Amino acid sequence: MKRFYYWFYLMMVLFVGVYILPNSLAQDSNSQKGLLWQITPPGSKPSYLLGTIHSEDPRVLKLPAKIKHHFEQADRFICEMSMDLATTLQISGAMLFTDGQTLEKLLDKPLYKQIVKVLTQRDIPLNMIKIMKPWAVIATLNAPPSETGIFLDLMLYKDAKRLQKPVYGLETAEEQLQIFASFSLEEQIILIKETLKQFNSMPKLFDKLHELYLARDLSAIMVFSKNYMRSDNEQHELLLNIFLKRLLDERNLRMIERMQSYLQKGNAFIAVGALHLPGDQGLLRLLEKQGYQVKVIY
Repeated sequence: MKRFYYWFYLMMVLFVGVYILPNSLAQDSNSQKGLLWQITPPGSKPSYLLGTIHSEDPRVLKLPAKIKHHFEQADRFICEMSMDLATTLQISGAMLFTDGQTLEKLLDKPLYKQIVKVLTQRDIPLNMIKIMKPWAVIATLNAPPSETGIFLDLMLYKDAKRLQKPVYGLETAEEQLQIFASFSLEEQIILIKETLKQFNSMPKLFDKLHELYLARDLSAIMVFSKNYMRSDNEQHELLLNIFLKRLLDERNLRMIERMQSYLQKGNAFIAVGALHLPGDQGLLRLLEKQGYQVKVIY
């Protein structure tokens, strides 16, 4: 059972970090290139900001020397949110019905059967599928199958703990879960249907995203995204735009506010999804506007 809790937690994080990637970057024509950035406040020591991809790919998990050096030398580690067992159980538990409701009761029979067919191919037990909430289905469909359960952010978190660094989260589990809570059942069903339409093309998408991430080229990801991800469903586009505003713009403002104390102390290593970095509303631009010196390291 513990394995499934971690698996569902991973699905939620992957949904945040992968599902919205194509559409969000397509909005930004000035994406910066680089994954590791030095952030220096006036009169203080620099800190380092890493853009991550929530991936188990060995190429991603093998940290380049520059990233590894600054991570190991940092006085403290800051991530999107804590990844301790309590948080993991809280998030994974929130993805499942516990009140007797079932997915089968909520959806029409053809759609439910289609979901069961796809998810059982990923070795997800039927008894687990039955109690998944609709948004959890969306998250699962939009994430690559988990093999190890160790993705980049979790690896950094565990390594920071092993090195006995103080670890802090910029958000709470409740705040991340709230992103999904306001969507109605009807809206979630629309997202499920649209996701199923493109499900078979997901492996190709993931491969390309990894390639571009490893090249550290957010601009190339943007161009790829524009060409690859299209939707002829206006309601779907509207829902994605609402989702993106909550997922990126609103969270970026919250993250900026909460990382101030760590940046002022200096020598912090901050790791957040790469999508939070670029664009006019991205962390890099927001930090520059607040007077920080921002310089690419890798």
